[in-house]
Amino acid sequence: MTSRELGGVVDPKLVVYGTAKLRVWDASVFPMQIGTMPMATIYAIAEKTADIIKQTVKPCAKL
Repeated sequence: MTSRELGGVVDPKLVVYGTAKLRVWDASVFPMQIGTMPMATIYAIAEKTADIIKQTVKPCAKL
């Protein structure tokens, strides 16, 4: 994740710059290649995104 001025695509909450609710959470959010076996790093970014989404989504009313 890099600032928009430096060519970044997403902010620290993984929302695509210039949008309100579009998130990206795959290897494309990294500003450079992260190694030959990026699976663990991509899992970590997916887990971080899940935490961010859980914090931003309002709970539903019980039926």
